[in-house]
Amino acid sequence: MDARREHVRRLLQVDAYVTDIHGRNTETVQIIDISRMGVAFVSERPMPPDEQYLLSFAFPGSAIRNEITLTIVHSNPVGTHGRFRNGARFIAIAEACADRIVDYVTTAPAHPDSL
Repeated sequence: MDARREHVRRLLQVDAYVTDIHGRNTETVQIIDISRMGVAFVSERPMPPDEQYLLSFAFPGSAIRNEITLTIVHSNPVGTHGRFRNGARFIAIAEACADRIVDYVTTAPAHPDSL
């Protein structure tokens, strides 16, 4: 099995913040999917591979901020608007945050008719 697909992913479209490991530069990004071990997000600039960042986000309907240290695996242009799709692997994550991610990716989304 391809190691990148070893863990279940689920679409997630929320705004998030990515801050360099020194806390100097923060960029708003949009998460597009998440798994227990990593995340994909879209940014306005390319993110250098092997660089570490702090990701901060909340799941829809939750006020709890999740903060995860990650490393960029790849950053590629996407679309025609100068944006970049980034893949990142988690390197430091609190157990409670990991549990919230697992709950999110293993719970089926609400069916529109049941809302």
